[in-house]
Amino acid sequence: MKKIFLYLISIAMIGYTSCSTEREESDPESEQILDTESYSESNSNSESNEISVFFETSEMPGTNLKDMAIDNNGVFYFITSEIDREVEWPTWSSSIPFRYYLSRKDNETGNFEILNDRFVNGKLCFDKKNHLWCYDYKTVYRIEGNSFKKIELPNDGWFNFMAIDNDNNIWTGGLGLYKIDSQLKVTHYNVNPIMDAIHIDKNNTVWVGFWGGVLKISNDQWVRYDTFTSQRIWCLVTDNNGHLWAGTGGFNEANQSLMRFDGTQWETINPRNDKNELVKGTVRHIQSDGHKIYVVSEHVDVYPNGNGAQFASNELLTFDGVKWDKVYEIPEDDGIADLVVDNYRRVVWVRTLNKGIFKIPFHVD
Repeated sequence: MKKIFLYLISIAMIGYTSCSTEREESDPESEQILDTESYSESNSNSESNEISVFFETSEMPGTNLKDMAIDNNGVFYFITSEIDREVEWPTWSSSIPFRYYLSRKDNETGNFEILNDRFVNGKLCFDKKNHLWCYDYKTVYRIEGNSFKKIELPNDGWFNFMAIDNDNNIWTGGLGLYKIDSQLKVTHYNVNPIMDAIHIDKNNTVWVGFWGGVLKISNDQWVRYDTFTSQRIWCLVTDNNGHLWAGTGGFNEANQSLMRFDGTQWETINPRNDKNELVKGTVRHIQSDGHKIYVVSEHVDVYPNGNGAQFASNELLTFDGVKWDKVYEIPEDDGIADLVVDNYRRVVWVRTLNKGIFKIPFHVD
């Protein structure tokens, strides 16, 4: 048990999310190579009600898809990478140099336009004024053309998330919580836990998840909830009723993995598939399209000696308030890196680690 706990701590130090709630290792040695043979065609008809693959991975610059974001005008932006062949490194070295690209697609059928062929590895986020931000574990940048404006933050490092509130303030954190206003003034909030997830609801309430609880910030009033779970909070979202959902879980799949808060009390929710069978597993990602909740339940195989675990499979489930369903078109043997809600096209984009991006139209039954 001690070894497992230490392994969880190590995961906490390397996991981080995007503007929504995404986690994925960025160690160059763990780069995932996209499978360009598994899917030969891409259905780019935005009016289709069928679940489809977004694009052929051979179209993009580089070989690895690292992140995806959509700006306020519905334009797609991507960070991709490949081994940097222009850099020489010793064959015995365990560190492999990678080259990162920032590119965009104006629409689903458009070509990739490379904006920067020497970008940084990180996560993308657009603010209300359509400024592009990027952050990695140690640094927060605002992108200005081809330059990077580094935001000086006290005790910067280990950033796990970024989100934009209704007043265009940037919220970011991990080891510490920070608010960056439109004048780039930084406010540092001294909160002790390692924070892992953030969600800002339509009422401009900021919800921050940490190991064992949730922090609520509303009109400068701070409320801490830390008695409803002992698990790590991986992801947060609110549904159309304003109820907060929290994805939790660890190695022990018998533990609670999904919680819901109605403003008064917390309750455990048991995810199920379309056969009404209980689905166990850690809830790594959760999103809402305003009607359905999308839940990613991940399963791991614990090493026989108890010293850590490895990814085994995941399932994508949906809940419309009454009925649970399972999305079978998403590969279960490949990790889901992110769920991106696209209100412009009324679809949810499912970014996998190796097999591309899948498109799920809203309200698919």
